[in-house]
Amino acid sequence: MDRPFFTVRYSRAVLVLIALLAISAVLDTVFWHRTTHRLEASARTALTSARKNGWAIETTPLRRGGWPFGAWVELDRLNAIHHASAGAPYDAGWAGEHIRLGGSWVSLLRSGMTLSMTGHQAARLVQNRNILTALAPALQIRIANPGTLFFSTTRLDLTFSGLWPETQVSLNTLSGRIIRFPEAPADATRLGFTAQAAGVTGFPLPYGLSGDLKTARLAIALTASRASNDLSLLDPASYGRLLLQEASASPVSLSPNSRVGLSGALDLPDANGTLTLTLTGWHDLAIRLLDRPDIELHLAPDIQTALQTMVKKISVTPGLRERPLALSVPVINGRMLPDTQAFSTLLNGKFQTP
Repeated sequence: MDRPFFTVRYSRAVLVLIALLAISAVLDTVFWHRTTHRLEASARTALTSARKNGWAIETTPLRRGGWPFGAWVELDRLNAIHHASAGAPYDAGWAGEHIRLGGSWVSLLRSGMTLSMTGHQAARLVQNRNILTALAPALQIRIANPGTLFFSTTRLDLTFSGLWPETQVSLNTLSGRIIRFPEAPADATRLGFTAQAAGVTGFPLPYGLSGDLKTARLAIALTASRASNDLSLLDPASYGRLLLQEASASPVSLSPNSRVGLSGALDLPDANGTLTLTLTGWHDLAIRLLDRPDIELHLAPDIQTALQTMVKKISVTPGLRERPLALSVPVINGRMLPDTQAFSTLLNGKFQTP
């Protein structure tokens, strides 16, 4: 007699499996409804808050999605415009093709709330007739907590115009973090920003020149002014000092070990202070400056003499090429002033190691 295909034990296992799948589907559906409801409420709260802060927003209706592998709310178009006012003296705009809040269950559990922007994204900020335009093919923002945002994009194109000299800069593989403390007391950090890029094209240099960078990193902190609590985070008057913790880059045209860095502090809004310029592999940089007539033309004669002397000294002084150099650079009204006396340390063989 043949054994039946469905034994009692096998039938019980199938029933248990079906029951587990049914329970999982029900729990997944319940969790999906709760999560999308929470995401939708967060999105509507953000839009309402933006409108109260002077933004005029047009967008398509929110729709839910993601079940059964995740949960999100999304819209296909968002246009936002902000006109300058007494409380927020800037004009701004943002246009995005597709925006999604949420993601897969794995990303929600691992990274928290994520804002994904795909398609063309464009933003513009106008203040004091200076214009900054930003374009990105896609942008992802991870909201770790209300005061911390992580961002990343494969490419970001920036255009500076208006009173600024017309400049276009492209950043590749850009990522970073923004931390915000809107209620910070005076002299405490109100806004922090870090970013790193694996390639920069068209980085602006003095005298209207530009160059390409292999890597670049920026870390700054802005301290609150005494009137900061009543002002927007975008209002320069809300900040008392700019702490430049790191601004470093590796130029494409120099050796892999060459690096230029700045650090220091500036008092705001006048932007007066002192920065420290750190040069690693400065022998190659000096040769590059002397080899470019368009730069050499703008250098003072004493600086040209110092650079030429520096190149000659390196050729006869073993180990001098590898030593980093740190120079103090005064800044007045936002303009870095070349300190020719600092170059005299090169002539005397005295170096300040950072």
